[in-house]
Amino acid sequence: MKTFNWRMKSFLTLFPILVAAFLYGCGGSDTSSAPSTVIRGTVAAGAPVVGYVSVRDSSTNTQPVRTNIPIEANGNYSVDVAGLTPPFAFLASGTVGGRSVSLYSAATSADVGGTINITPFTDLIIRNIAATAVDAYLAAPSGMASLTTAELDAQRVTLTAQLAPALTAMGLSGSIDLLRATFNADSTGLDRFMDVVKVDTTTPGEATITNILDAANTLVIDTTAGTATGTLGTANLASSGTPLDGILLTFNTFSGKFATSLPSDADPDLLALFSSTFKDDGRSSSAFLTELTTDNTLIGLQFTHVVLDSIDQAGTTAQVYFTPVINGINIADGETLNWQMKKDAVTGIWQADGNQRIARVNVAAIAEKITCNPAAAACNTTTGNRTGLHFEINNDAMQAIGSAVVTGPSLPAGGVTLTAQVNQTWFNITTTNPNCDQMGGGSLPVCNNNWLMTDTEIGAVLPNSIYTMKLYDNSQAPVLLATYTLVVPVAPMLNTALAAFVFPSISGMVDLAGMGAATLAPSWSIPAGLSASYLDVYVWQTGTNANQSVEQNNLTSSSGTASLVFTAPPNSGTWSGGGYSISARDQYGREVTTRYQ
Repeated sequence: MKTFNWRMKSFLTLFPILVAAFLYGCGGSDTSSAPSTVIRGTVAAGAPVVGYVSVRDSSTNTQPVRTNIPIEANGNYSVDVAGLTPPFAFLASGTVGGRSVSLYSAATSADVGGTINITPFTDLIIRNIAATAVDAYLAAPSGMASLTTAELDAQRVTLTAQLAPALTAMGLSGSIDLLRATFNADSTGLDRFMDVVKVDTTTPGEATITNILDAANTLVIDTTAGTATGTLGTANLASSGTPLDGILLTFNTFSGKFATSLPSDADPDLLALFSSTFKDDGRSSSAFLTELTTDNTLIGLQFTHVVLDSIDQAGTTAQVYFTPVINGINIADGETLNWQMKKDAVTGIWQADGNQRIARVNVAAIAEKITCNPAAAACNTTTGNRTGLHFEINNDAMQAIGSAVVTGPSLPAGGVTLTAQVNQTWFNITTTNPNCDQMGGGSLPVCNNNWLMTDTEIGAVLPNSIYTMKLYDNSQAPVLLATYTLVVPVAPMLNTALAAFVFPSISGMVDLAGMGAATLAPSWSIPAGLSASYLDVYVWQTGTNANQSVEQNNLTSSSGTASLVFTAPPNSGTWSGGGYSISARDQYGREVTTRYQ
């Protein structure tokens, strides 16, 4: 089974917030060297979208004609539209700040060879033009195929005028071209504006625009009638000195301490960046800093995909999402992390306050392919594909937590109970799951803390569904310790889709039964559209508690060969068996894994 690198993960989990100043690879969308048939731009919603772009043209083809166009880490994308019929519709799908996003944009023949951005504002321009569901508009003969540059620009100018007071308050031009302006997704310029001005289109036929630094005043646009009510608040917007700038300065300072070496955990400048109430997955600031400042792998730490999610009315407490990276690689196992920030009343410094959780908790969509190791003399599992939700609780700080209950869409009315494993930091599901029982019961690794689901159940999990996890102590009459809400960006993949889905794969495996000390060199391959995550090999010895798991984390490419060193069992003899697994993530953060037993 997968063994997380909790030293690294706690840092990530632990370590928080961001630093726009450290957004690596902050290149813009320069079109000067682009072929005349290429359209490129920036895909962002306050931070780069993690995902892919698809393109639909105005031919009779009702499906996208270009798919899986990668969005680079800095938010840039480019697509060659040679041979396609304009006008074009663009759809960016993925996540920002741990939430699912689907953003539209459009281009006419006049835009070929130039810049077309994909942002919440371009999405709103298309919604205003469609005056109905965007998908229906794109499919109608009188819809996108008849889109003109004049029509596109008219809606762009109208929206820009509505945003003008806020734009100018942030030091931008009140007539900026939201569709075609070149900008970097690095919390400067237009991206800085999108860090704090949010567009909510969850209500059909309506868009609400809010300055989260002045959330009491909102602009509401009826996208079916083209009318607007209310006023977008401009309080606390400025070209510098906003709460966002203060938060970024704090983490700029923090990351600077790790730029070329490890700082001391007693460095007063470093200690000043942490609140007295700091808590992250059960760790204090002292434990957190001791861990970070003794781990040489964290030299060069940076932060990207920064999202300021909310700030309280007093302007002193904020919630922020981020991705920690080293050498451009996400070291949070593909996840988006979040922290709370608090402004010190005396110094004015925005201090890290942690995620305020007593343990690491998460709910995520997973899909797995269970198969046999072709090199093994005997297969020790029932093969097949499965899909559902993964419940993660890691009590690395060894708090007195005995059980947890998870509730949310498609779970049993009383929720799913997980129970702490004796003398361990993890929890396993104890609620009966008939889907799991039908596929091998508790003997399959997938059933330990994965809730398998039918396609009917999966159909009820909407984008950005909310799940609640309650943690209880280990007393006979359990006492509630904490309640957390967790977002699942998209539903798990359907069972009916798994047979055709291309999972990651491993080659060069050996029979682990009878193996002693050895260095294994399995090779991996990750299909297009997925991002590599980790490769793991685990072994055990029958009749003893001896086991060993060796991972290669944070894989940096779609293929390669691992070098995994195993020692002999401590109880002499050889290992009795084991398995291989390779994991990747799709643009929504869903984990897809192949397990070879």
